[in-house]
Amino acid sequence: MHIQVDAWDPAYVSPDGVQQSKAKVDAGIEVPLAEWGPRDPVDTTVPTSVLLVDGVRRLDAHLWLTPDDNGEARPGICASYAAGVVRCSPAGGAKVVASRVMHGLFTSTKDAPSLRAHPTAVYTAHRVGEAETGDLVNAVQTHLRGLEISVTDEAGAGEDELLIVDGPLHGRAHVPRALGYIKSHRVQYLAPELIRVVNSLAAGQRTPVFALDTSWERYSWYLRLPGADVPAAGLVRLEASVDLTLDQVTKLADSSSRVLPRLASTPYKDPRAPQNLTPIAGLEKRLRALLGDQRLLQRGLRAAARLPRA
Repeated sequence: MHIQVDAWDPAYVSPDGVQQSKAKVDAGIEVPLAEWGPRDPVDTTVPTSVLLVDGVRRLDAHLWLTPDDNGEARPGICASYAAGVVRCSPAGGAKVVASRVMHGLFTSTKDAPSLRAHPTAVYTAHRVGEAETGDLVNAVQTHLRGLEISVTDEAGAGEDELLIVDGPLHGRAHVPRALGYIKSHRVQYLAPELIRVVNSLAAGQRTPVFALDTSWERYSWYLRLPGADVPAAGLVRLEASVDLTLDQVTKLADSSSRVLPRLASTPYKDPRAPQNLTPIAGLEKRLRALLGDQRLLQRGLRAAARLPRA
């Protein structure tokens, strides 16, 4: 009996957690379905550098807000979130070229005040239509995504650079040469016979490009990173804008196959290896430090909440 243990967090992909998607998929756009198989990257020009975009968030405090007119108390959350961009050169160097941190108070309460927890940390009030905790957390994620877009624009990717954004490309497809980078696989888009091709990929190989249409359209493909020896490990899915030509997309797919395996992490450094790329792990560490000390911010929030208001 041969037993293999996958160190990748089971919360990202599990036999019972993967659902078959009802999305529209056209898998025969790069090659006919009969020719579907692992593809080695062609000898394309390697980008001068790779820009990786990511963000982190932290829920600092839960609170209740009651209007002065003795209205109903409503929940709120105070959150800190940050986004940044790291540029990786072919020589192996990596440098954070843009980063920004924000603090927000999210609630459905009308006219909620902003709270200053620290001279450099003001929790700006954002009104959310619904009061459930899940809705408030989703609002934080929406603002984080907006911050990621903002720092991406600030970094200014060049025409010969490859831009990788962590997560789906939705909302960022307008950025030239941007690719969405999806590490978790809770949804199965392809038919079982094509999934067998995905699982057969060797390190550095990709699937043919396919068109994917859920609530929005994009191109997509799977790529195997090195350092994994079980069928579902080391797999990432990438997305490209549907506004690109098929030739442009296949060139980007080949570029991703050549450069991303070089950035894959290793298990002894990162439990999310190899999918959590090494520069991304470093960027996340830097961004979490920018969020500030949570205990200090909580004390500041308590003090700010006790201040009299007009």
